[in-house]
Amino acid sequence: MARFATYLLTLYIFIMPNLLSAEESELSDYQVVTLSAAIIDHYFFITDDQLRLMTNEKGGWAPIDYPTLSSILEKNKGVSKMVPGGSGANVIKGLSHLGEKCAIIGKVGSDDKGEYYWKKMQEIGITPLLEKGPLPTGQAICLITPDGERTFRTYLGASHSLADFDINPKIFEKAKLFHIEGFQLVDPDLVIRTLKMARKAGLKISMDLGNPEIVRRNKEFIHDILDKYIDILLCNEREAKELTGLSATSACDKLSAFCEVVVVTMSERGSWARCGSEKVYMEAFSVSTIDTTGAGDLYASGFLHGYLQGEPLQKCAWMGALVASHVIRRVGAEIPEAIWEEIRCQISEEGKAFD
Repeated sequence: MARFATYLLTLYIFIMPNLLSAEESELSDYQVVTLSAAIIDHYFFITDDQLRLMTNEKGGWAPIDYPTLSSILEKNKGVSKMVPGGSGANVIKGLSHLGEKCAIIGKVGSDDKGEYYWKKMQEIGITPLLEKGPLPTGQAICLITPDGERTFRTYLGASHSLADFDINPKIFEKAKLFHIEGFQLVDPDLVIRTLKMARKAGLKISMDLGNPEIVRRNKEFIHDILDKYIDILLCNEREAKELTGLSATSACDKLSAFCEVVVVTMSERGSWARCGSEKVYMEAFSVSTIDTTGAGDLYASGFLHGYLQGEPLQKCAWMGALVASHVIRRVGAEIPEAIWEEIRCQISEEGKAFD
């Protein structure tokens, strides 16, 4: 009898959230939905010499298997900081803190990490349209060097086992914006399937390019979907260079022929944004950088919030730079609620200069 009770409790923990999520999604009035890798991030500070023992490409990304992940975490117990991550998830976490109602499509494992991820999304008001699969929840090792640059090694796990993911088209019916992260481009069939649903529902579609390696491996596919589906393209200068072979400002011009809005960020050298014939440059905020993790994602949060609120292009770029300036002052892509209150006040007061 005790074993049967335990079995029922397990079913409740791992199945009921899925059922509740489905009901909530029918009632939800979220306006932004993302397709994102649902990944737990673990942050480690290391020296440049330690990084060189593993790779010569600082700032890159590469997959690792589960035994390697487990070995790293076991050898470094209590050293890392753990937070729910994923590029698209970071974007909508920022948007949620800025007042937008958001939802996330993705997949986690039927494990404690998956439950942790689920609850964290709900805590900040994000509707978790998350399916639970047999593989462990995806996890990433983020290696931060003294210059604030981060290099990722990721066990994708459940986060990319989406081939059999049955996405309900109704998810998109009441939303205004669908954001897709570049890391999903490794699964073209899934990307096309969701882009078609979003387009049919009349949503605006934004996409970031992930990282230069993602662009390198999927260049032809990216060019194919830009003109057909993408309204807002966000990338950094390295990704833009990989895609177009051009400098940041020239790439911004070229890509604007395909997308309504194009943004190219250049870290401490600011960003370019273009919409139609209007092109603006925005300086980066001068702050001390601790960790660049999430800088691009949180820039996207600020920019997309401005876009959704109908703000001028210059103000959207300023909002992106503002939010990004706060995340690089701390470890990881999390910004404390007290700082979010400060950001919202800055947008309300200082943002008037752009109206």
